[in-house]
Amino acid sequence: MAAKKKTAKKTAPKKAAAKKAAAGPAKRLTKSQVLTQLAEDTELSKKQIQSVFDAMSGMIGKQLGKRGPGEFVIPDLLKLKLRITPARRAGKRKDPFTGEMRMFPAKPAQRKVRALALKKLKDLV
Repeated sequence: MAAKKKTAKKTAPKKAAAKKAAAGPAKRLTKSQVLTQLAEDTELSKKQIQSVFDAMSGMIGKQLGKRGPGEFVIPDLLKLKLRITPARRAGKRKDPFTGEMRMFPAKPAQRKVRALALKKLKDLV
């Protein structure tokens, strides 16, 4: 009987740990939840918050666009950088994984956005 009590004690903490893990925030906030929370915290209306996000996305588009500097900083949170990769021709090149020569397809030029977390954001997490 003593062995049964020990097994019962071992399973009880596992169930409690599973409940604690399930109790945490499992889903991300939706757009409307973000707008609602920001409206409550700042005492602004949802329309005003939405207009701020619209203006910011317009600024980001101009700064990362073809005529912009290619960088945009959201103060204390993120730095967005534009990384431009040139076009590559098709041809035979060395495969970095196998070391053999093989045919690679052509790739067009790309414009990729990279997000870098700034110090205050890293400290928050």
